Amino acid sequence: MVTTMKPTRMILAIIVAAVAAPMAALGQDSAAADNAPADEIVVVSKKSLAQLRRETYEAEEDFYSIYNKLNDEKEFDVRCRYEKATGTNIKNHVCRAQFVTKAFERHARRNRNNLSSVANQSSDPALDEKMQTYQQRMETLMAANPELQEAFARYNTARVQFFAKRESIAAN
Repeated sequence: MVTTMKPTRMILAIIVAAVAAPMAALGQDSAAADNAPADEIVVVSKKSLAQLRRETYEAEEDFYSIYNKLNDEKEFDVRCRYEKATGTNIKNHVCRAQFVTKAFERHARRNRNNLSSVANQSSDPALDEKMQTYQQRMETLMAANPELQEAFARYNTARVQFFAKRESIAAN
């Protein structure tokens, strides 16, 4: 049985992997990191959840904007937009590489826009191979560009603040 990952989870996994490579490239010693004391940072924000969400989306778009400028393979450019899931009017912020968007479009056309078939698409070896190439490209650019690393750090900080605020609200 082949397990497939949702595109957004795959992209998040790629981003996490992309962050790990620069740290290794910068000579971070994992043994030293294991012995370091664990610090906990608690961020208390007076910003609204909506404002934190907006800042997170802006930081994500800034990160991909810098990535797209550095990337010379246009099929690996990432575009962000707001999409409504089927059956709802709630828009989600989605960032997707061009080759992923085109693969979804091809799959939908091939299956005559049969929504259940699109939603349950099986793993495509060609798409998986491109995803690995994309991940390698992201790791290479992250390792070589401090500006991209800084943009990712800003995005990650914004995400952490957003999710902390959301959990705080849910807990109360």
